[in-house]
Amino acid sequence: MKIRDIFQDKIITFSNILTVLRIIAAPFLGYYIYKEYQTRNSAYLKYEIVLVALIVMSDFLDGFLARMMNQVTKLGQFLDPVADKFAGLIALTFLVLFKGFPLWVYLLALIREVLAVIAGIILYSKMNIEVKPNIFGKLCAVSLAVSGTVYILSLDYAWLGISLKQFSLLLVVLFYILGGILYVKTYVRYYLEQKA
Repeated sequence: MKIRDIFQDKIITFSNILTVLRIIAAPFLGYYIYKEYQTRNSAYLKYEIVLVALIVMSDFLDGFLARMMNQVTKLGQFLDPVADKFAGLIALTFLVLFKGFPLWVYLLALIREVLAVIAGIILYSKMNIEVKPNIFGKLCAVSLAVSGTVYILSLDYAWLGISLKQFSLLLVVLFYILGGILYVKTYVRYYLEQKA
């Protein structure tokens, strides 16, 4: 399948619009995180939280509505994971720069996303295999949203010696590692099946 095949279906659907809005919202989230840091004005927090909520809701609604309204398109299937990766990495970049989010967690997420994209492109272009997202991809998105919100709001609550920030990071790392393992198993299985 070629890239042009992605545009053979209907392009403008409600679900695809939600996905594009998620891509557009991510830089605004980064901007408000930066403005809050620069001005020390906590009034920007409400915009940050609203944008995180919109990004997360659009992530869950776009696929659900596409299936419900019978509007599943190749473009939507391509754009959805791209929007997830773009929004997640943009948000994490600004959280690292201005909210104290750990660089090593950011690098873990970045490396995993880059490797997943490269493997997906190779399988798609060389072997015509379209790899579907797995459950851990969605759990990564949720855990990133939770952790991002904890860092945006600077929530430092602790229970049994574990802070909310540490717990949220643990979930992010756990889901990224489990998702990475599942991606490797899936990619290897697809590759071996195609070679057989």
